[in-house]
Amino acid sequence: MDNRRKVSIIMPVYNSEKYLKKAVDSVLNQDFEDFELIMVDDGSPDNSGTICDEYAKKYPNVKVVHKSNGGICSARNAGLEVAEGEYVGFCDNDDIYLPHLIRDNYELAKKHNVDLMRYAKIKRLEKDDGRIWEIHTRIQDMFIERKDFYKFYRNIRREDTIWTAFYRREIIEKNHIRFDERFKYGSEDLNFNLQFLMHCEKLGFNSKEYYSWTQRESRSTSRNFQRDYLEKNMINMNLEYKFYSEICHKKVTNRMKNEFLINSYVYPIIDYMCIQTCDMTLSEKASYLNRMRNHPVFDKNIPKKTLASVRKDNLRVYITMKYFYERKYKRLIILIDKGTGLLAKFRFKKV
Repeated sequence: MDNRRKVSIIMPVYNSEKYLKKAVDSVLNQDFEDFELIMVDDGSPDNSGTICDEYAKKYPNVKVVHKSNGGICSARNAGLEVAEGEYVGFCDNDDIYLPHLIRDNYELAKKHNVDLMRYAKIKRLEKDDGRIWEIHTRIQDMFIERKDFYKFYRNIRREDTIWTAFYRREIIEKNHIRFDERFKYGSEDLNFNLQFLMHCEKLGFNSKEYYSWTQRESRSTSRNFQRDYLEKNMINMNLEYKFYSEICHKKVTNRMKNEFLINSYVYPIIDYMCIQTCDMTLSEKASYLNRMRNHPVFDKNIPKKTLASVRKDNLRVYITMKYFYERKYKRLIILIDKGTGLLAKFRFKKV
């Protein structure tokens, strides 16, 4: 008889005593019985570790791992080492699980026998003056088998957060999938998902919103530039090419592929190199973009009909795509840096 938990939820905890209880309660109040919550105290200097222990004493399905500080990848890996669930989910220590998240998505995962079950999220932008704005993600209900991944390349790849999904743990363990602890400054979720997708046979999407992700203005506006992030971006591009060429067999339509790559790799990296703390010269930035341009994931040339099609729908993507493929890097960087209407615009709803 299999006595495993049905679901393991991993929550890395660090310096979060202000938000932690709200996040933990949102998980423990789920209308689903057979799950465990694994709280990984990553060497928190505040009272977070004590709060974790208090929950473990009160709830039999709460596990606590205390470890020295090693970063979010190290903490999540520590959680994976002790997880017992058939599926694994994640929750950050300042976010919220909305009602029925575990029940609904576990039942869908079992009903359709998927390895990866995704669900929608609400993004909350919390301003320093107390105002809150929301953006609602839109995904389509669907279940996709591996042989059809190429048809839905953009749908599959644009959802790369790890806390909006359940992963079959057997695949994680069988293929030794872990968070790459070299990633210290972001993109670790993308890296983990690309590893998992290489071994995924079927995945599902649930259009309902179950996860509330809060981005606080004071944190988002104090970004420090790290050159190391650029090298990790290349690691993910290597995995992207592996997924595109081996799993999708290069069958993805030209527009779908290039629009996704521009939105997910080129524009964000230019935007990152334009933050105030970046110490790179314009020539260094252009040189890095040329290195990206020469990566095999990008075609040698882009068909004119693809550019024309993109131009009708999205001017920002069109200009970024055109200048990138034409190797006019400095002009592109200056345009984005000066904010001439190219910056991405989110549709936030005030609440």
